[in-house]
Amino acid sequence: MVTKMELTNWVFKVNGAEKNIKIPHTWSVEPDTEEYLGKAVYHTHTYIDQIYAEKRILLCFKAVYHSAEVYINGKFAGGQKGKGFLPFEVDITDKVALGSENEIEVIVDNSYQEDMLPRMDSFDWACDGGIIRGVFLKIQNQNSLECVRVQAYAEILDDTHSNGALKIRWNGLDVKPEENVNVEIMDYQSGGVVFSEDVDVCGEMTELIVENVRLWSTQFPQLYIVRLAYGEEVVRIRVGFRTIEVKNGQIFLNGQKIYLKGCEWMPGSHPDYGMAEPLEHSIFRLRQLKESGCNFTRFHWQQADEVFDWCDENGLMVQEEIPYWQTPDTPLENTKILAKEQADIMVSAHGHHPSIVCWGCGNELHEATEPGTIQYVEEMKQYFKMQDMTRLVNYVSYTLGLEENLHKDDATLYGDIAMWNDYLGLWHQCSEPICERIQEVAKKCKDIPLVISEFGLCEPKLKGGDERRCRILKERIETYIKTPQIAGWIWFSLNDYRTCMGEAGQGRFRRRIHGSTDLYGNTKPSYEELYKLHQREK
Repeated sequence: MVTKMELTNWVFKVNGAEKNIKIPHTWSVEPDTEEYLGKAVYHTHTYIDQIYAEKRILLCFKAVYHSAEVYINGKFAGGQKGKGFLPFEVDITDKVALGSENEIEVIVDNSYQEDMLPRMDSFDWACDGGIIRGVFLKIQNQNSLECVRVQAYAEILDDTHSNGALKIRWNGLDVKPEENVNVEIMDYQSGGVVFSEDVDVCGEMTELIVENVRLWSTQFPQLYIVRLAYGEEVVRIRVGFRTIEVKNGQIFLNGQKIYLKGCEWMPGSHPDYGMAEPLEHSIFRLRQLKESGCNFTRFHWQQADEVFDWCDENGLMVQEEIPYWQTPDTPLENTKILAKEQADIMVSAHGHHPSIVCWGCGNELHEATEPGTIQYVEEMKQYFKMQDMTRLVNYVSYTLGLEENLHKDDATLYGDIAMWNDYLGLWHQCSEPICERIQEVAKKCKDIPLVISEFGLCEPKLKGGDERRCRILKERIETYIKTPQIAGWIWFSLNDYRTCMGEAGQGRFRRRIHGSTDLYGNTKPSYEELYKLHQREK
């Protein structure tokens, strides 16, 4: 049996001051620390009973931005460095005092640093320091099902019949030869059991076939619960069965051609919440995406499990990306190490979500035409797929359509989908009619599907207001629809967003005015225009 205890109430200390706070928390939306970059301390205490003497005790963080050092009763226990949007856990079994209160201290750092991704201030979102997602104690058996990971995919037999395939990675689970693990798969909506079997744990992985499953899709997001039972312990993991693939310049979901109609939301932009925003606000924003007619979105950085839970339930496809933006211009060897460390966690923590159909390995590197960047994309694509063959792997480029690069190679052509941020006539000059340049870029992709991964208007740097934003939407989508090689688009962005690069506002209000809604979610005319355009058939 696994016991989980949320740790919500903490004391926050910075610059000689302290106050009581609740987790999740960021100091970057509070009056005295809006601009603060550096270290701060979180402190709490918790009682751990003697009854857990034979158990393993873990302190679990859903995300701390960007680095954390964890101390238990004054002794260093562990932490993480530079992976501020990813979950981690610290084994504190040998540090706690059973039958008494235990002091927990977390030193958090959000200062710009070279040896992390994102690097220094090379990112276009908020630098919100703090324990930005939940914290809990997890008490489990020394040999626990909690280590097990599952991946689900589909085997399509014909137009009306599909089997589900389930890969179970045991990750060192130690089961006696005469024992086994019971695997039960249930329909998430009805609770009906569709598979039940006692499984021998032999080797690193077991693969099971589940006959006659219903597939997860954007219109009918069918989900199943995988229930694993061993001894007194039961673990439940929610999955969906689907396929995603590219062929002949098109994208196919469950064997059916699908055109991506997308919009990107930049989380953490409400000035009262920042990156510690409550789930209710995240869901409000996700609903805005879905209600605009989106079937696809992307995230520049990793999100919480609960965000992907909603996407699973509501049929919103996602590309989740490593937050590697612009620099180093060409990936260094250390960059690759950092990227692979994040990829490992992404696959392990989020690999069961059917809504995540793509992994992203980088965004807008300045030297994307150079061999070093191309090699990085090839290497990361292979690295992701060694662990997870159920998803596409992509890189997002702005260099693909630049005039000086039209006859050059580009790193985005080495992902499964070519992804191009189209800011022709805006950030990037164009000496010919824009529609002609877009068609040239599309032809350059040959048999690789091209998705416009960003287009939009960034104020106040660029002028014209939301009226111009509406014009860009209509004109660009008209061109995209007429260009056969284009397999979809992503409007950027749903919202004006808080960012350390913002040209408007100060402190927690520093932002880019780039959205079809404001920081609080109030819609602009371009949101209605986006909805209308998403209703068009392709």
